Amino acid sequence: MNVDQLRDDIRDIRIYCGRYFPFAVIPLSYLRIVATDKIDTAGVDGRGTLAINPTWWSSLDREEKRFVAIHESLHVALCHPFRRKGFDPTIYNIAADGKINHGISESNASDVRYLRGDEVTLMKISQILKLDIETLEKMSTEEIARELELKIKASMQSMCNSPIGNDLRDGTLDGDVVQDGDSTGEQNHDEGEDPEEKWRRILERARDFAKQAGNMPAALERIVDEVLEVKPPWHIALRFGLRNHSKQDSSFAYPSRRGDEYPGHYGYRYTVWNLIDTSGSITEEELRIFLGIVKHEARNADVYAVPWDAEAYEILSAKNPAEVAKKIAPKMKGGGGTVIKPALSLALRMMRPGDAVIILTDGDISDADESEVQEWFRKVAANAGFALIGYTHTPITAPGFIVTRVEIEK
Repeated sequence: MNVDQLRDDIRDIRIYCGRYFPFAVIPLSYLRIVATDKIDTAGVDGRGTLAINPTWWSSLDREEKRFVAIHESLHVALCHPFRRKGFDPTIYNIAADGKINHGISESNASDVRYLRGDEVTLMKISQILKLDIETLEKMSTEEIARELELKIKASMQSMCNSPIGNDLRDGTLDGDVVQDGDSTGEQNHDEGEDPEEKWRRILERARDFAKQAGNMPAALERIVDEVLEVKPPWHIALRFGLRNHSKQDSSFAYPSRRGDEYPGHYGYRYTVWNLIDTSGSITEEELRIFLGIVKHEARNADVYAVPWDAEAYEILSAKNPAEVAKKIAPKMKGGGGTVIKPALSLALRMMRPGDAVIILTDGDISDADESEVQEWFRKVAANAGFALIGYTHTPITAPGFIVTRVEIEK
């Protein structure tokens, strides 16, 4: 095995990245790299070790070597070996490859290419999921993997055959050492440290370094944010958003836990407008979850529900969970196309300033990206005390709204 040549190549790639792809410099420096013929191509394990088959490596040209080294270092920096737990390993690998390869491509770095036709791309994933590239860019790696798991695995077999299409490896990878990792001692500074936390910290340093260098591509920043700017689950965002939205007061008419000499606290009932997508793409399970959310909020609020598809239907109201079951659930009509403008218009016309607004949808809304509808989102959010969109399938852009995924158990 020509380990010396591989070592020289890695050194040259680090020099290249320092000049033209600064985001990859720090992750690539911290990687432990070994050469072994026990792996066909290249792959990483959960320790942050990159294993490379030197024979396969020698078949690559200079641009392909740069691509592979950057690609593999990003897998570890983005914590993919840890984040894939609970997913089909092959499917998660495909989702992660698609996001990374798109990020590298969109960075427009010169002389970094892997164009053999068998690499995973967001375009290939979009053809399977029937989602456009812009939508996939908004989705996290986990969201793409969940959607892929719903498809027939055989339809993705071609992407599994890519030489670097199965590079998130189980177990540990060992071989002849090419690079120990960064010489500062970060690699082994704390043997008891959680590897995922270590790589999160390295990722943050890489992002900051690239920004300081003035070269942090937007596509890469989006996938970095999946790790560093973790959004709370929808139920936590909803709970704390409405809690901050609600008002409280105190009075001696209410008992206090601290004693009779202190006034007790009581809260005002608030109002929540629930715009519920009832179009033809909504499943019975999704509608059940949506109504469960409305029922939950009716414990502390006056709720209004507006079913909508291509139009907004009658306003339904309830003051407690039992009324949601009796007055709202039986009147969920729809089944047509999905156009949200009429529902937004109705909500803005009927709501009072400070009311909460929750939109529940699968996200497959035909007019969501229109400039006029974007302005409607902005107006409703500006008038609301709290505005949230819970989607089950496709993320949407809605100025002023918290946008979070509602998990549907499969």
